[in-house]
Amino acid sequence: MERDQVDPEVERRGGATPPPKLRFDYGGEKVRGVSLGGWLVVEDFITPNVYSSTGNSRIIDEWTFGSLQSKSKATSILQKHLDGFVGEEDFERMASLGLNHVRIPIGYWAFEVGEGEPFLKLNQWNLLKKAAGWAGKNGLKVLVDLHAVPGSANGFDHGGRKGHNEWASKRSYVERTLAILRTMSNEFSKPEYSNSVSAIELVNEPVTDSKVVLDFYKRGYGVVRNSSSPSPLLVVIGDEFKSPALTDYWRKRLTPPEYQGLAIDSHVYTIFDDDSIRLSPSDRVSHYCSLLPELSRANSDHWQLIGEWSPSPTDCAQGLNGRGKGSRYQGDLPGSRGKVGECSSKTGDASHFSKGYKRLLATLWQAQVESYEGGMGWIMWTWKTQSGKAEEWSYLKGVEHGWIPEDPTSRPQGVIC
Repeated sequence: MERDQVDPEVERRGGATPPPKLRFDYGGEKVRGVSLGGWLVVEDFITPNVYSSTGNSRIIDEWTFGSLQSKSKATSILQKHLDGFVGEEDFERMASLGLNHVRIPIGYWAFEVGEGEPFLKLNQWNLLKKAAGWAGKNGLKVLVDLHAVPGSANGFDHGGRKGHNEWASKRSYVERTLAILRTMSNEFSKPEYSNSVSAIELVNEPVTDSKVVLDFYKRGYGVVRNSSSPSPLLVVIGDEFKSPALTDYWRKRLTPPEYQGLAIDSHVYTIFDDDSIRLSPSDRVSHYCSLLPELSRANSDHWQLIGEWSPSPTDCAQGLNGRGKGSRYQGDLPGSRGKVGECSSKTGDASHFSKGYKRLLATLWQAQVESYEGGMGWIMWTWKTQSGKAEEWSYLKGVEHGWIPEDPTSRPQGVIC
């Protein structure tokens, strides 16, 4: 993919003058949305049938999906999933529930695949554009999330290749990523997306060299902002797990007036370490509520988006920690500190959840919504899962079974935070 000619100094400085006219009243109206996790970037815990259909337990991510089985079989399985998991009816339902945003993760292989990379470039890019049309018809704004980049920026399975984190070590990987951002920005800055695509996230959850990430953010900002004069797209950057609610790291970085129309995306989970998984319900709620004033404070420096979170208080969902791995909650994940409780009643088919567990999910959902609206708003992970699997993570099932209200502005639990 050839790079468009962009003045290096303009790209380095970012520099959007005058301020961009964005497609949503960010900073005014609250963001309330969901992610379409597990669709264009496959995750085992969301749609385990995709990986189980391979019949090969060594297939744990999209790299091994393309390298440890025939291309024809891999293509058949993945194409069926891509074309069948999400449809226009999902966007209609989101809109009917009062949501205003949908975050759509996509992998770099939707655009190009380098030599020796086994990823499958199918119709993911066309589906993303089709989804933008569905969103626009239903009054939803789309945040396009570049969820996986060449070389992987975090080593997670959803980064494309589990255990590999090489993106920051090769300039060519960064350049390829910028070229993809340019393709997306040039497309989604067009007038035909004015009622749909409103934001681009430069990379999801980078866990790597912070110096490389910061330079990339500056250049990526310039790529998006200068895709038109100026681009109407909000630029979203991941916080590198340095939440502005908990640290001053971002306070003097990428600030106005040089950088405008920019939001910082923090992901809040209290289940992926041994201390957090042991929090009592009241301590978990207290933690979420403690973020509210800090997000409000930080929101004066940059817009603060909580772009991933879940009401789930456990890591029990099959495949959440990696295909074939166990959980900290049940104590069967290698390296975990011991059992907290049984997973059988905490995950899977929501019709089997107890009333008490659903009340807990309702409290944890509402506490987070209240808190995260201290910033610019929230996008829950995730919209839906495979039927009968990990439904404690599903917004759709939460509404169906009552722990998420049909109106996201209502507070059926009273005021929690």
